[in-house]
Amino acid sequence: MAKPLAVKPVYDVLRHYARNRPDIGAGKAMVDGVLEPASPFDSKGVRLPKRWFVLVSLLAAFLFACFGYFATPTLFL
Repeated sequence: MAKPLAVKPVYDVLRHYARNRPDIGAGKAMVDGVLEPASPFDSKGVRLPKRWFVLVSLLAAFLFACFGYFATPTLFL
């Protein structure tokens, strides 16, 4: 029967593997979800945000501004 592994060494190996692979990970998944797909022919090209993300960001900023204006009217006078 194989000897069971401890948690710390396995965690260290997985963390080292994830750090050496910039093409995987939660950060990469979040960036890919918010930005347009990268061009395979231009690796240095700028990736613009997706339309839905811009719309949601503008709506959130508008709602925050409305809340700030009506909740604290003395700040804007």
